Amino acid sequence: MQSQNEELQRPAHSHKYAVHFDILPEISYLNQALVLLIADFLPTFHDFPQEVEISEKSVDEGLDFCRVVFCVSAESPDAIKTFGNWFQAIFREPSITTVLERLVACALDEPNDAEVILTDWTRLAN
Repeated sequence: MQSQNEELQRPAHSHKYAVHFDILPEISYLNQALVLLIADFLPTFHDFPQEVEISEKSVDEGLDFCRVVFCVSAESPDAIKTFGNWFQAIFREPSITTVLERLVACALDEPNDAEVILTDWTRLAN
């Protein structure tokens, strides 16, 4: 349980986001630690809003998909809005999509036997 001081230090505004990849025909083994790097790489992409912080990273995995989930926090609602706009735009760039799909493919036990497709990126309900 968090102390009252820790709650006071938490940024006032936060939202959860997810990046979804289909893996066809199916996942044999997924190195989740490698896939979590996706959330760590986001701040290195161009025009990333510097006023936000990424935390609470996790990977959901199913038979034929994986999804990177993370929380974005900021002190101001404008920073969160800026991130949301950036997030919706960045995955439309083919070069970004290709890099992330390759990263997920490298995290598979048998990367040459599967196709990885970035299919969705969205803000989740808190």
